[in-house]
This record gives sequence, structure tokens and C-alpha cells, in this order.
Amino acid sequence: MASPATQPTIRAWTSKTTGPPREALTLQTARPAPPPPTGNNILIKVSYASLNPADLFFIRCLPPWLPFRSSPVYGLDLCGEVIATGPAVTRTTVGEKVSGAMGLAEVTAGMGGLAEVISVDAGLVAKIPDETKLEMKKTVGAMGIAGQTALMMIKSAGVRAGQTVLVNGASGGVGSLAVQICKGIGARVVGVCSGRNGGFVKGLGADEIIDYKAYQPLEDFLATRFLHHELDVILDCAGSQELYSNSPRYLKEQGGKFVTCVGGWSQGVIPFVRNKLRPVILGGTPRPYHLFLLGAQGVFAEEIADYVEKGMIKDGPIDSEFDFEHVVEAYERLATGRARGKIVVKVASD
Repeated sequence: MASPATQPTIRAWTSKTTGPPREALTLQTARPAPPPPTGNNILIKVSYASLNPADLFFIRCLPPWLPFRSSPVYGLDLCGEVIATGPAVTRTTVGEKVSGAMGLAEVTAGMGGLAEVISVDAGLVAKIPDETKLEMKKTVGAMGIAGQTALMMIKSAGVRAGQTVLVNGASGGVGSLAVQICKGIGARVVGVCSGRNGGFVKGLGADEIIDYKAYQPLEDFLATRFLHHELDVILDCAGSQELYSNSPRYLKEQGGKFVTCVGGWSQGVIPFVRNKLRPVILGGTPRPYHLFLLGAQGVFAEEIADYVEKGMIKDGPIDSEFDFEHVVEAYERLATGRARGKIVVKVASD
């Protein structure tokens, strides 16, 4: 059999239409393999990919007639082994194991993680940490979209030791990483999740768990629990307009920050206009609002790997693992919104 760098065809998940994954996705079994890399590109034999809510948006909503969407390959997160490098590559070498995340441009150009071999810019990935500290398949979440988003939300909020940080959606892909990073920084972490996930989030380092199902509406409970505005930062990883609208009841007036990564069906346009541009005199909420939309970069993945090496991140939680042939079922699991951690797809065969 030809080596992964030279085999003529590969398998990859693509689509020619939009709609639910079961209707739109196709496993292409004889897709032309990427050519030898040029410039700063590298070839990666993909070991694992993981799924993100943005994948579902691409599959359901991006019209197939768009000129740049002729043959997409899905999967924003991936890890694997470098099997060839372009002449300008200095960041990595053949045989190195790397992890990182792609963007919309890469997915629509056929360079998503749900393919056996991909060609990508070396600047989008980073060397994985010691596998005894974080096994390879867990890096796709930790160093991918979820981990990078958590990291940059925390940086945007300026989280520091001694602060009290509320993480909404603490059991999800982004939230589970945010809990660990904030705790590693030295903050006091309050995790909001369902009661069944309370032990899981507590195990990640949260100091306090709030079961949102037990306290309805949640905002009224927070106003009582944090009566004196003890919250320094709210990291909204689930998407709750009410959490922000009511934030003056529990978020500090001076220096309190609200950061979210969930833009909703409008991809952030409506919440940005409503919460960022509307002045208080016209009904706006008197607390800073920041909608963070990630542009994945290898340097962010490197910082996550460094946090792993230092022991600040001890887990890249995995909800479930699917074989490559069962990607549709993996996306259907993602669509339920009940995943605890990341949904991972094993791409490489044994």
C-alpha cells in the first residue's frame, strides 16, 4: 500500500447540498489525495477530529452554489502526524504529532479534519504536549476551537487570581476548559450546569456548582446568591440573553465583565447590536458586553499545550467517540446539545 503522503486517494466527509447531516453529508471514498505541500503548508495524517456547533451551521446553512464551497470537508478540530512539509516550514518536522483548528476558509476549501490526509498552513497547528499528561485524542478539544475559545475569552475578560468567575455552560466543550484555565490562574470558579454534570464540573476544579434546572429562573437565584455583586466575570459558554440582561443584579458595577462566545442563529449580529451598541438610556444593560468570535491560530494552541505541561489543564473532556464511518451519528449527538465535553471521531484506522 502507498504511504499516506503518496497514496492517490483518501476518504473524507463532504456534501453537495445543505440540510441535516443525515441528508447532506456523504462519505467520499476516493477523493484525490492532497499534492505534496508547498510554501508553509504541511501534510497531516489525521488521527482524530472533533465536532463543533459551527460545523452544523456550515452543513445546514452555507449554500452549495457559493463558488468557494464546491467540495467542503468538515471538522474544524484535528490532531495527527506530520508526514510531509513545504520548503518554508520551520515550525514543525516530519513525524511530529500536532493538534489545532481550521477555519471556515479551510473547511470550504476541503481542508477540514474529517479526512484521512489534509494539507494545511503550519501556522494553524502546534506540537501536542506529553501524551502522559494529555492523551492525543483529548488534544482536539483542548487545543482546538473549544480550548482556544476558552483561552481567549478569559484573556478578553482579564481574569486574574482572586477574582470570582461564573462559567455558564460549564460542562460543555468550551466551559469545561474555561473552568480549568480560570482555576489554574487562581480564580474562584462558579460552574453553572445541570445537576447530573455537577460532579464532573467539580472534578475539573470548580469551587461551587449551581444546578440551573433546580433554580428557575436562574437569574433570580443569582441575584440572591450574589446579593452584593460578588461576580467579577461571567463567561457565558451556553448563550443566555437573560443572564446578561439581568447581570447588574449580580455582576460588579466597577470592572465587572460579561463575555460570551455564542452568537445564536444570527451568528452574533443581533446580540451585538442589542447589547453592545444600544445605550443605557434606550434600554441597554449597564455592564460591558463582549461577543468573542475565534480566529483559530497555532500560537493559541501552543499556549494551551503550555498550560497542559504546567498542570493548569489536566483534561480535555470527551463526551463520546465515534468511528469514521459513523460521522452522521456523531453530528446527531452534537445536535442534541447535551454533550458533556467534546464529541470525537477516530479518523485513522488501526
